[in-house]
Amino acid sequence: MPLCSNRFPLPGSPSTCTLDTAIVPLPSFFLLVALVANFILSRRNSTAAKIWIKSVRWWHITYLVLVACQIAMTILELVRLALEKFGIGLLPINTIGLISVFIFLWRERTSRTRGLLFILAVYWFFLAIFETVKVARLHRLEELNPTTTKTSQYPSSDWFLDNAVMLALYFIFFVAESATLFVSRRQRADLDGVYKLSSNV
Repeated sequence: MPLCSNRFPLPGSPSTCTLDTAIVPLPSFFLLVALVANFILSRRNSTAAKIWIKSVRWWHITYLVLVACQIAMTILELVRLALEKFGIGLLPINTIGLISVFIFLWRERTSRTRGLLFILAVYWFFLAIFETVKVARLHRLEELNPTTTKTSQYPSSDWFLDNAVMLALYFIFFVAESATLFVSRRQRADLDGVYKLSSNV
């Protein structure tokens, strides 16, 4: 099956095919490379400082549940695109990236390295940016209504709505990781202050 086919040509750019094959999956490509590099470096440097996550337990569980929901949303989009014979592009890379994030969040429930916090914050940021572009283009597609028919397996309105939900979740994830990164820096600064004070004493 072609990466994407039978898609309605939209005026302007990028096309939905370009979005699904070259733009939206891009952060997940870099994420997988960054996670492998971070894992190798952390294994080599066993003394790498970790930030203890003092978040409320229910928030971490909520975070994991929302990431699981995002994984389900990407799978739903893949299935419906396939049923409509639109092609799925390279969107499965996004699903793999999200599953990798879920695994890392599950394994490091109480502590994370600053490197991992930074990687996740950047990942969510770029996914949110690229997904914003996609949602804008799908909104244009919805206005033209090329696929909203009684026999359509994936009406343009549903495609737009699914990606709007994913966009909202990406922004939530970005805010959550950015807040955790900020708090970790404050904790580090406080610890350094305490260490200097004890050294002077």
